[in-house]
Amino acid sequence: MEKRDLIQAEIEKLGFFLQRLLAIFLKGNSAGNSVETSDLVTNEFKKELDFDLPLFISLSNDEMKKYLSNFKFNEQNLEKLADLLAQMNTSKTYVTKAIEVLNWADEISNTYSFERNNKKIKFQQLLNQ
Repeated sequence: MEKRDLIQAEIEKLGFFLQRLLAIFLKGNSAGNSVETSDLVTNEFKKELDFDLPLFISLSNDEMKKYLSNFKFNEQNLEKLADLLAQMNTSKTYVTKAIEVLNWADEISNTYSFERNNKKIKFQQLLNQ
């Protein structure tokens, strides 16, 4: 039971980390510092999680799934990661990767999420602009 509690605590900690990064990015982006804020987010990922965001963005869908399996992402954390990627929107590559992350969340989830589906539609609309 203790091992399960430790894993749950790590998953929750990851969720808080992702939420904090999203807040940092949104605050920096609204101040007009999107490039600096993107660099900050990328560096925080590397420093805190040893998560190489530029590498992650360049991975194929199958490679992405393997890479994410090294971290304790549940479907809620995958949604937060997708939100962050779509907000970073430095290129269509980030939005495409956000959709792939949401698709992966659908695959590992036992439930259908209208919210996740709506996000995918919204992200696809961003790509079509």
